[in-house]
Amino acid sequence: MKQQQHILKITIALCAIVAVSDARAASLSMESAVQAALMGNRELVAARFAVKKAEGRLRQSGLLPNPELEFNGFNGFVDGAGDEGVFTIGLHQALPLTARLSLAREVSRVGVAEALREVRNEERLLIARVQELYIRTQAARKREADGRNARTEAAKLAGLAAERIAAGQGSLSESALARVEEQTWTMQSTTAATGAEKLLLELKTALGLPAGARLELTQSLESAVDALRQRAAASGASYRPDVELALLALDRAGAETRLAKASAWEGIRVGVEYMQDRSVDAPAGVDQGNFLGVKVSLPLPVWDTKKGEIEANQAAEEQRAAQVRALELEVANGIAAARRRVSLIEQQSRVYGRDTQPVIDEAERDMAKGFEEGRVDARDLLFVRAQNASLRIESTKILEDLGLALVELESAAGTHPAVAAPYLEEKPLHRSKQP
Repeated sequence: MKQQQHILKITIALCAIVAVSDARAASLSMESAVQAALMGNRELVAARFAVKKAEGRLRQSGLLPNPELEFNGFNGFVDGAGDEGVFTIGLHQALPLTARLSLAREVSRVGVAEALREVRNEERLLIARVQELYIRTQAARKREADGRNARTEAAKLAGLAAERIAAGQGSLSESALARVEEQTWTMQSTTAATGAEKLLLELKTALGLPAGARLELTQSLESAVDALRQRAAASGASYRPDVELALLALDRAGAETRLAKASAWEGIRVGVEYMQDRSVDAPAGVDQGNFLGVKVSLPLPVWDTKKGEIEANQAAEEQRAAQVRALELEVANGIAAARRRVSLIEQQSRVYGRDTQPVIDEAERDMAKGFEEGRVDARDLLFVRAQNASLRIESTKILEDLGLALVELESAAGTHPAVAAPYLEEKPLHRSKQP
């Protein structure tokens, strides 16, 4: 069932990539953008070859050395005894005395697991990168839209000020201020649009798309942040591939230490030899003897006991254990900091929605009504509208910060389904546990 779901996810992602490549249907939500990036990111595709390299090293490790076929022949032609000679043929095989080959295979097996975790950690970072770019792009577009609306309002007020001047009711300062305000919002809107295009190009790169490809982001900033908030509230399974990678590195160091100890005995060399001996025995003539024997060679660990290599590997094991403890603390503090940041920004967002926004909306309505009744100058109305627009753009910044904080929390905790789900379907190879 899980495999069918995984195949379904891959199919959906492939469909998303095809949709992006098709100029008639280039639209992605944030989650579909994540799935498309996992399938199409060029750097991630290249990183996955590290797994194949590690698997190749695993297939090569733990093999016996090739046997040796040896020939020896001697003849007595130097001293004139041409009929005398010795011919020997032997087959020799080196055999380990310790578990050196199985330990070498264990090291390579851990190497495969490390390569898988490295790829998964790249996927975790890529997911956070795509989500961040998606949110920042939509926030920039929202600021662009708010700037356009504020420019439209300023343009209307500038036209009204011009009509009032023509009727002898307004002042040049009102008209000038309205025109300046219109140009100010034009510049801010243009700047936001430029930023959005730059971010969209970075997102295309993350998705593995060329710059000229059509890409439409269908999910609004509010919807994307809500999706992240709901996933954070659901508190799914947590998995950090980099912590798993550090634990596997610790296992590798232990296996390498045991391998160094086992390598002190290089192994025994066993062979079977056949020898034919021809000699002249006067007056009987040529005598030929055939012999079959066994040859055993045992190297002794007298000078090279691998002591230095063992000490170096033991030090590496202690170093990696210290690195695991440091990483565990860093991850725990990172998750706590991300949660605290989310909590503070959510509080700021609630204060804005409950207290700030209603006040500025009511103030603008009162000023507009006063302006229509002739009790408020156009300059004052323009000032209040400008402040209202500025606060709306600030609210967009608060929403953007909240989305980025939720992305940081999800990445720090490793709770995105695309990161955690493959790990939960496997049996961990390391002996330690995740923090």
